[in-house]
Amino acid sequence: MDVGKRFVKGILAGFLLSTGGMLVQIMSANPWFATNAPGLLKIMQGAIFPVGLCMIVLLQADLVTGEMAVFLMSTVKRKVPYWAFLYGWTITFVGNLVGALFYAAFLVHFSSLYTPAMNTGAANGADAKVSAINFRELWLRAIGCNFLVCVAVFQASLAKDVVSKVVASWFPIFVFVAAGFEHVVANMFLINAALMTRKTNFSVGEYIWKSIIASFLGNIIGAALLAFPLVYLHGGDEFDPSSGPRAGAISSGGSINDVTLPASGHGSVNGQQKWAKDIESQIGQAG
Repeated sequence: MDVGKRFVKGILAGFLLSTGGMLVQIMSANPWFATNAPGLLKIMQGAIFPVGLCMIVLLQADLVTGEMAVFLMSTVKRKVPYWAFLYGWTITFVGNLVGALFYAAFLVHFSSLYTPAMNTGAANGADAKVSAINFRELWLRAIGCNFLVCVAVFQASLAKDVVSKVVASWFPIFVFVAAGFEHVVANMFLINAALMTRKTNFSVGEYIWKSIIASFLGNIIGAALLAFPLVYLHGGDEFDPSSGPRAGAISSGGSINDVTLPASGHGSVNGQQKWAKDIESQIGQAG
């Protein structure tokens, strides 16, 4: 895929993930929950935030956190050169940031979408993510986050229908948000939208040091904790066209696309001939 398309897919992902972040900040408008039922508030926020990732999965947009796992696996399997993961992460990271900033600035801030209470809630939530914790704590939370995010994306890839993809991706994201883990792309919206309220107690530099650098590094380790065991367990499962029952037909000068299945010899059903179901048993005829 060319750079332009990859960049646009990154912008789309940052934009879509921000929809869930917006709902999280809207829910923080009532200070009663944060004071009297903080656990319940986290559960409710976790339940609604995955809407963004579900759209990303279904529309096949690209998050840098998902590409962390994909490129690590590809590099270990020697499918891509060693520099490819840095190149790919850079394109997607910048695209994610552009999409999140566009959503935070134009759809939330300049549109005056939030009420004063929502602005205060967004600022308080961002303070809890940046100024209230140190680099080590944020880094460790980011590890747990991307392990679950990659689980969600990989599970969704196993599903074949829309409902299954949504369900498979929803619950791991629910867990990471409710637990308070840190996601570098989610914070691109959550922190920047809060900074635009001018009610936060931290600077842009502190956001970059903690929420971008710390969470980015932690997200890489979280992806590796899932990617490397999967490569070890299933890395030899790829289909090799040079071996197996198809190899004879291909090596004899034929093509796997040339294989035809004979009729069953007993007429037809609804005007169409019955075709043999077992391709493997018929492959020898390709030669």
